[in-house]
Amino acid sequence: MSKGICRDCLTARGSDGRRCRACGSPRILAHDELDILSIAHIDCDAFYAAVEKRDNPDLQDKPVIIGGGKRGVVSTACYIARIHSVRPFIPMYEAMDACHKEVVIKPVTESYVTAGN
Repeated sequence: MSKGICRDCLTARGSDGRRCRACGSPRILAHDELDILSIAHIDCDAFYAAVEKRDNPDLQDKPVIIGGGKRGVVSTACYIARIHSVRPFIPMYEAMDACHKEVVIKPVTESYVTAGN
């Protein structure tokens, strides 16, 4: 019998591999080494903006938008900019209308790759 976690009720106990003993769900995640595996949840929505703020502390309390040009789209935005309804993939002109005093930065892919490693 392998160790399992029910994806619906999150009960962690052995299962027969077919159904959760607690709720009856068939959605069981089973693996022999489940008790030694680690899971990390990383919020990458604002990753590029977080890297820019890390590299330039003057941006800390400012709405940072990563994207390019008035005809481009928002790649990502920090949470301060999101308060003003700036979201990824909206046109830059909409983002700049919605969020005054924004700081727009063109993406610097090399910095993000280095920070992610």
